[in-house]
Amino acid sequence: MEDIYQELRKKFSLPEFNILDQEFEIGSIDEDEHFPLREIRKKIDDKIEGITKIMEEVLHPERSIASFREANAFTDKEREDLLELYSRLMFFHRRTTELYIEDSEEENAEFIKELMKEWPELKKKTLGFVKKLKESWKKEITKKEVVGYLG
Repeated sequence: MEDIYQELRKKFSLPEFNILDQEFEIGSIDEDEHFPLREIRKKIDDKIEGITKIMEEVLHPERSIASFREANAFTDKEREDLLELYSRLMFFHRRTTELYIEDSEEENAEFIKELMKEWPELKKKTLGFVKKLKESWKKEITKKEVVGYLG
């Protein structure tokens, strides 16, 4: 896969292979794949979709005690910041949906380049969000939280 990617990198001025591999595990893509940029886009989207699903549970908790508890760990300002981050990630997620429908090597390359320009900041903010979720579990669960969830 790395050799195939190097040719595409030259053609489209893409980021380095090892950066994408580190972030999105593109090295696991089968080297016999006929549409490598499409597969890279899918790997990126898998990660974005996983992140946004967790964010949805905090922004709109209704499925579980866990999401209710985690949502309550955030201030109104933090939720506003989270919504901005969520919106940006959803933009990229919906862009992948658009490319799923109208796919081309050039458009996939542009998507990868555009996302990777923003990825360091998106990743940093996402990591802060995830750490906040993790920290919420250091506190003891109170009966009030469970009763509040049950309504």
